[in-house]
Amino acid sequence: MRKFWLLCLLAFAVLIFSGASIANAPASIRIGLTSNFGNRDSIHINNTNITAGYDNNGVFQSHTQLHSASGFTARMSGGVVALYSGNQQVFSFTDTTRGAQVMETGGGAINLGNYSYRGAIEFSPSGTRITAINVICPEEYLFGVLPMEMSHTFHIEALRAQAIASRTFMIHRINDGHHRNNGFDLCDSTHCQSYSGTGREHVNTTRAVNETAGLLIYHNNAPILAVYFASSGGSTANSEDVWVQTLPYLRAVRDIAEHNPVEWTRTFTWAQINTALANAGANIGTATGLTITRTCTYGRVNELTVQGTSGQHVLIRESIRTFFSPIGGSLMSRNFYIAGAAPATGVNVSVTDGSSVLSAAITSFLLRNTQGATSPVSTGVYVFDGVTMRRVEAATQTQVTTLATGVTLHGQGWGHGVGMSQRGAHGMALAGYTYRQILLHYYTGVEIR
Repeated sequence: MRKFWLLCLLAFAVLIFSGASIANAPASIRIGLTSNFGNRDSIHINNTNITAGYDNNGVFQSHTQLHSASGFTARMSGGVVALYSGNQQVFSFTDTTRGAQVMETGGGAINLGNYSYRGAIEFSPSGTRITAINVICPEEYLFGVLPMEMSHTFHIEALRAQAIASRTFMIHRINDGHHRNNGFDLCDSTHCQSYSGTGREHVNTTRAVNETAGLLIYHNNAPILAVYFASSGGSTANSEDVWVQTLPYLRAVRDIAEHNPVEWTRTFTWAQINTALANAGANIGTATGLTITRTCTYGRVNELTVQGTSGQHVLIRESIRTFFSPIGGSLMSRNFYIAGAAPATGVNVSVTDGSSVLSAAITSFLLRNTQGATSPVSTGVYVFDGVTMRRVEAATQTQVTTLATGVTLHGQGWGHGVGMSQRGAHGMALAGYTYRQILLHYYTGVEIR
């Protein structure tokens, strides 16, 4: 146990001497295990030897050692947290002014059900129920986060970039105090970062955490909101095009060398669209058409309008993705086009030859093939930017479809699209870029220290 807290203090010192702004990040952090051990009648501890104690200003204070061949169960009894061996109560946390905590007696992991956690587990009461909180060193928490958020098979430079992004996100999230009223710093879900204890830890991801210990991403001397996602499909998005706040370091950029970008197709009948409209509380009669009415930088759909027999329903930003949740799940990204859709009339496209720009209706342009023959531009035109193939209409103008059977969307990418593309980071690493170059590409005007 003493070794655990010494490691926590060492990690804390590393963060301090790295120049991190961690006024609200103590030597240990508190992770609410709400995904699997939140608001439970009881929680089983599989360990046979544990030490029960209390929180003492962020440090575990031992009270008594317990042994049970069958493990222990924590539950409320008489208004306090108690530990049971079978049906027999063996300890009661009578000091309700401090957190009721347990550790494995030898300093190893605490096993709750099918999950295993470093550090200590605190049982937070609420009425007759309890929630488990993992009290752990920040760096050891990252050991469990990294393999949940990025595949351990990715290039080590991408893993290092992910480690720094995850550490920075951790500090930013703690400082914003989002879960302060819940009694912990972070939750274990994607709302913060995915975390499931030691079960997914891997030597590659642990190496990436250790080799970047203490490094954070800063803008104006403050740790940034270092968001990330799985795949861009060619480009990222500005923060305000996904959420509301404009953050200067979260600017849309082209992906340099995204590795194996996600491609997807979704087909919906008009009956399904009507179901989604009903779920959204949109009373516009029967759905008759779907229109991309606005795109943002690099062509991500930023406004999608559903036409109906008695009105229209406008979707903006991330509501475009979640609108489809009741009919098969949210869209993987907003980087998509509508199959077979005709371009809206009166909308111009722009073409440049490197020195001048010509804007005109798409029908004004001709395509020239390798034999020199020309033909009119059709609605099935694609352009290649050196990384991805994109449909002209998806990137430059609105689209509308009123096909009788329904609508098909073709897209690329997976996730909200802001910050670092993980597959993009992997591709850049494979192309020879370092973790610093990767992070400086995806986060604008930042420094890493």
